Amino acid sequence: MYRIIIFFIFIFTVNTFAQGKKQKITKEQFCHFSYGIYQQCYQRGLIPGIDCGFLSEGIRFGKGFSKSQIKYIQKACKMGCFLGKNKFKLKNENQFVSSCLKE
Repeated sequence: MYRIIIFFIFIFTVNTFAQGKKQKITKEQFCHFSYGIYQQCYQRGLIPGIDCGFLSEGIRFGKGFSKSQIKYIQKACKMGCFLGKNKFKLKNENQFVSSCLKE
């Protein structure tokens, strides 16, 4: 009987811990994170000979991101790289985050 109770307590503890790990980041945190990627891709776009499509596809993600978030980050990277390649001005963080929050 004690083994069964201990087993259920163990399962409950593991499940509770796993649920805590699944918590999503807020939309605003995601947008600030995406801006960091956007900036880095802009910097890499300034380097001659960089393929922006290859650069954005090469980003590796953990399991914490949804498919739509991954696509958004890849799109932001391509955009940043393109702007850097063509010597256009980079958006500031407030502009980027506000447009990200609207999507």
